[in-house]
Amino acid sequence: MSGTAADRANNPDEILDLVDEDDRVIGTVRKAATDTDPSLVHREVAILVHREGQLLWQLRSAAKTVMPLTWDVASAGHVGAGEAPEVAARRELREELGLDVAVVALERRLVRAPGETYFAHVFAAAAPGRVEPVIDADEVASIEWCDEAGYRRWQADGRPLSPVGRELAEAFWSGRWEVSG
Repeated sequence: MSGTAADRANNPDEILDLVDEDDRVIGTVRKAATDTDPSLVHREVAILVHREGQLLWQLRSAAKTVMPLTWDVASAGHVGAGEAPEVAARRELREELGLDVAVVALERRLVRAPGETYFAHVFAAAAPGRVEPVIDADEVASIEWCDEAGYRRWQADGRPLSPVGRELAEAFWSGRWEVSG
């Protein structure tokens, strides 16, 4: 995609499935409309990349429309029209972090944010060995690995963390999900 960094990071013309409150497809919608209208329920993915008790976090690019310069889970994004959430999760990992790894479904949750409503399909991915992701600067400003103690320091220091990212990290470290690696 050509254009500005903001266009590349946000792709406002992307077509998404419009879903009902049971996550059934009822039509399609432009991504730009979903960022400001909570009645347009759509699908997104969130991927927790982990290794040895650590989670990978990304600092969202300043060009992002939603939560710029906020620390979030390793990778997240929209599910395109007709795309399966697992396929979207693997695509987002490749696009944002240059990672081509298997993902495991953890849960699906309805998220009601001030400007949008979406089903978050949450996945985990075990990072092999000492692999270091290669970031797409249009999407991601920086990355950091963090264990639970470091995460608690971030909270105490007031680091800007996404609300959903906080919830997912808490669930990960509480042992709510069986994840290996």
